[in-house]
Amino acid sequence: MYIANKKEVQVDDYNNEIVVYNKPFYFGKVNYQPLTTKQLEAYIKTYGETENNVVSCLIDYKDKDKFNIFDVAYLYNASPINEVKNGANANYKVRAFKPQNTKIMVVLEEIIKED
Repeated sequence: MYIANKKEVQVDDYNNEIVVYNKPFYFGKVNYQPLTTKQLEAYIKTYGETENNVVSCLIDYKDKDKFNIFDVAYLYNASPINEVKNGANANYKVRAFKPQNTKIMVVLEEIIKED
């Protein structure tokens, strides 16, 4: 999994917000899984209905400062290799960090891109 941290939000001449990301880094191999029915119900109650795929993974507490909510991730063989703009090839956005007993559950939502 690669992660591109959110750097800043810029505004263009038409007041459109443009998110700028730092250069992506390799976080490591992560076991991410689609949310179960109960997890998805809780997600929908919190974030609203979505048609996008939502996955979660567990990370160690020592990695809690490596990325944040609204950073983007490259999952399912997506890669930052040859991308012109940082974050352009990312296909998931970090939506939540949920501390557990010994790990942190990270929830990621698919980014749907228009052609």
